[in-house]
Amino acid sequence: MSEYINKNGLEVGTSSREVFEEIMRGTGFVIGPNCSFFVENAGLHDKNIVVSRCGDSKSSAETKKFPASQFENAFDLFTSWSKKV
Repeated sequence: MSEYINKNGLEVGTSSREVFEEIMRGTGFVIGPNCSFFVENAGLHDKNIVVSRCGDSKSSAETKKFPASQFENAFDLFTSWSKKV
């Protein structure tokens, strides 16, 4: 199984470009180990990228929102959280 999947259960690549394409032009949702990465409408023309992780014994559940223009920051957080499994 791939490290990342979309909300339809199909594999998504792990590169920044592949995740960007899935988030912005695909299903808008990527699931990794213990975390998720998705886009939400912040208004009529604005979008936010939301990164969430599940809580465990070492850390609590957490959600961070980024403007769509800060995709790289959101992707870096998503990959760092998904590697801490």
